[in-house]
Amino acid sequence: MVRLREKQPVWFAVLWIGIYIITVNVGDAFSEALGVPNLVTAPLLIALSVGLLVFLRRHGWLEKYGVALPKPRELKVAWYYAPLALMVLVLILLGANSALGATGTALAILLMLGVGFLEEVVFRGFLYKAILKRSGFKRAVIISGVTFGIGHIVNLLRGYTGAEQLLQIVAGVALGIVLALLFALTGSILPGALFHVLLNIGGTLTQRTLTGDAIAVLVMLMVSAIYGTHLWRTMRTRRTSDTTADTSRPALV
Repeated sequence: MVRLREKQPVWFAVLWIGIYIITVNVGDAFSEALGVPNLVTAPLLIALSVGLLVFLRRHGWLEKYGVALPKPRELKVAWYYAPLALMVLVLILLGANSALGATGTALAILLMLGVGFLEEVVFRGFLYKAILKRSGFKRAVIISGVTFGIGHIVNLLRGYTGAEQLLQIVAGVALGIVLALLFALTGSILPGALFHVLLNIGGTLTQRTLTGDAIAVLVMLMVSAIYGTHLWRTMRTRRTSDTTADTSRPALV
């Protein structure tokens, strides 16, 4: 796997995407057989997260893939991640879903902890950095973001309707691009992972209606457009300034 990362970094990212998807599907199959949603999937994803974390640490890749605190000087430029908090708040306002019960709620939270961490490392860490190395900043941001959004199509296997799936893909593409830009700017996936976890928990533990989801996605798209434009312009200015100052310096993140 280490050799694959060095020779074919894109395929290294694709491999991890495949491992993640297979783990979810296997977990869901066993959970369904046991009659308790997420009973197996949640601990499996936590175990995979721990394994991936150990793997990155062993090879000294934690900082390279953003598993480190953001650069303090970039927090103000990133607007202290306030737009991300606004998106989470929109979902919370939909109201709590009391039908899950204590066990269902605990498993859902555990599941989303694994999902948030794994998806940020795989899509923002592995895939973004692999494309950046080969094709540059612009393509890395767009392709990793679009791939992240389209990747949510696997949720059809989890019982989502076509309309719900479409909303997820649209929101996923927008958020994927914003999170990639944040990683490029701050050098960290951790705030994005925290946002990802909270957003998913908010979407799982709140009342869900197609109308409510559509409104939430519309707000997310509006915030993503404004925030993403700010981040994109900031990164372009940084890259232009760095290139002008010293063309021998490596590209940002």
